[in-house]
Amino acid sequence: MKKSLAAAALGAAVLSAAVAAAAGAADPGLDMARTAQFDFDPPKAGTYTLPVIKPLPDGAVLDEDGKRRSLRALVAGRIALISFIYTRCSDPNGCPLATAVLYDIHDASAADRALAENLHMVSLSFDPAHDTPEVMAGFRGFDTGSGPARSEWSFLTTASQADLDPILADFDQVVRRRVDAQGKDMGLYAHQLRVYLVDRRGRVRNIYGLGFLDPRLLVADVHTLLAEERRAASQ
Repeated sequence: MKKSLAAAALGAAVLSAAVAAAAGAADPGLDMARTAQFDFDPPKAGTYTLPVIKPLPDGAVLDEDGKRRSLRALVAGRIALISFIYTRCSDPNGCPLATAVLYDIHDASAADRALAENLHMVSLSFDPAHDTPEVMAGFRGFDTGSGPARSEWSFLTTASQADLDPILADFDQVVRRRVDAQGKDMGLYAHQLRVYLVDRRGRVRNIYGLGFLDPRLLVADVHTLLAEERRAASQ
């Protein structure tokens, strides 16, 4: 019975995604022009496949209201983009860049129904001592209740370093505290810039670093996963 209900739920999600994809295909809502940084045309969505890299790691996180949640359960049932950040980061090629890319996609989802209905974005802090739920709520910077429907975007933290460390380890996300010449903690971090694409079945399908953090590519990959679901549903 549980399997039948799960299959029905997945089938309904795929059908909804198909309708949304058709509605959003005419207007992707994203500037597809080349830029100085990304002087290439992204591949056409659905013309390629993405490998399964590993299952989505899980862990205990706090949402903007301070409610304890399971990361895996939070994004279950939708495609997800997960970014690790900290709000005090000032490296233009670090957290601000990752957040700006997600803002581009969030804005694009207002004109792309498939993104709005099927994509859940997550910004998860690796600085829990400073980035409390209140700080993350303030960092969000947009009103979730105004304007056209957009992709959901959660700004998360953890209750402690002990909760955070296994999440970072399971994602292979490298984060190191920066210290001065005297070994004093500077309140800053050295870290790899990473954004993770997760499919609706809870599997990591792509990992983007600095050289590939092009919103056009991320959106193409999301639509490629949606096309994969449609093909599977039709078989």
